[in-house]
Amino acid sequence: MPLLAMNLSDKLFLQIKELVEKGAYQNPESFLEIAAFNQLALERGVTPDEVIARGHRKIVDEDTAKDRNGKETRKKKPVKPKTQPAASVPIQPSPLTKDEIADTWSRLTWVKRTELSAEPCKASGTSEPGSHVFGQVNRLFPLKLACRWLAHYSATIDKWPTFDSISGALAEDAGVVGSYLEQLDTSANRKRDEVLSIGLPRRGNTPSKERFLAQFLARVTRAGLFPTTIAQYQLAKFEDGTIALTEQGLEFASFSNPILDGDNLLTAKATLSKSDSEFLVRLVLNQIPVERDDMQVVLRVLAEGKVTPAALSEGTRQHLATDESDDVFKTQVSGIIARLSDLGLVRRRWEGRFVTYELENKDRVEAFLKVS
Repeated sequence: MPLLAMNLSDKLFLQIKELVEKGAYQNPESFLEIAAFNQLALERGVTPDEVIARGHRKIVDEDTAKDRNGKETRKKKPVKPKTQPAASVPIQPSPLTKDEIADTWSRLTWVKRTELSAEPCKASGTSEPGSHVFGQVNRLFPLKLACRWLAHYSATIDKWPTFDSISGALAEDAGVVGSYLEQLDTSANRKRDEVLSIGLPRRGNTPSKERFLAQFLARVTRAGLFPTTIAQYQLAKFEDGTIALTEQGLEFASFSNPILDGDNLLTAKATLSKSDSEFLVRLVLNQIPVERDDMQVVLRVLAEGKVTPAALSEGTRQHLATDESDDVFKTQVSGIIARLSDLGLVRRRWEGRFVTYELENKDRVEAFLKVS
C-alpha cells in the first residue's frame, strides 16, 4: 500500500481528531481514506446526496460500485503477475564526503555585500496579532541557517529570489548540515539538550526537509503560500512568491556563529552565539508581541515554582488564550520552553527520563518580564 505524507493545518487536524474521539471514525487514517473514496465518487459524477445515502462514512467496495441510477456494476479484478516481495531495507544515503560538507558550508559563509547585492526590505513593524509560533518549532538555529543562506545567495544579485526557485536547494543544504551535526553528536556522545542537530532535516530524508521548510519558512498548499516562523520573527518577508530578508534578518545573518563559522564543531556547545541569542531576545521583546507574551507567561509560572511539565502545563493553561486539545497545548508549551532555552533564559535538568525546568539567568529573566 502506498504511503503518503501531507501537511494539515492545526485547525483541520483538530477537527478530524474531535470526530475520531467522538467515535465517528476509527482513526485519522480511516477518516482520510474515507474522504478519498467519497471524493473519487464525486469525480465519477455521483451527487453528494447519493454519496450520503450510501453511507459516506463507509469505504465503498470498488469491486461492487453503483452507477448514477443506483444499479450495481461489478468490475473484474485484474490478474496481478506474481512477483517476489521487495526487501524492506530502507535506502540509506551515501556517507557525507569532505568535499560535500565543504561545498555546503561555502554557501553558508558571510559574504560582504556590495552595490550589486539585493537590498533588504523593511519589516512590517510587529508580527500579526494572534500569530502564535507553531509548537513543533523547538530550535532557533534553523532560522539562523536560513538567514545566512539567503544572505549569501543574495550577495551577488540585485533582486531577491522566488521561494519556489530556492527552497529545494536551501532544504538540501540544511539536510547536509543536519546529517553532519548528527554524526558529530554521535561521535561526541551528546545527550538530550546537548544535541546540536535538533530542528534540522536530514540529507536523503524528503519528509524532514519538507517539515523544515514548512515550519521555519513557509507552507505551500493549493491555496497558496503561507509564511511561517521566519516571517513571524520579522526576519524575512514574502511578496508575490518572492522571499526577501528584512534589515534585521540581514543583521542576524551577519553575526558570527559557532556552527556556521566555528573551527571545531566536535567541541561546540551551542548552536547560537551570544550575539545571536541577545539579538533574538531584543527582537522578541520589541517586535513579536505574541511570542513575547507567551514566553512571559511561561517564565512567570516557572518563577512561581511550577517547574515540572505537568505543573507548567496546568499553570499556563489559564493564561494562554487557546482552545487547543491537551496534547496540542502541551506541544505548544514544550516548544516555548525549547525556544527559551535557545535564548539562554531557561535550563532543563534531567534525572533519568524525568525533567524539571529552572530559570537560567534571573537578572535577564527579570528584565524580560518587565517589558510590556
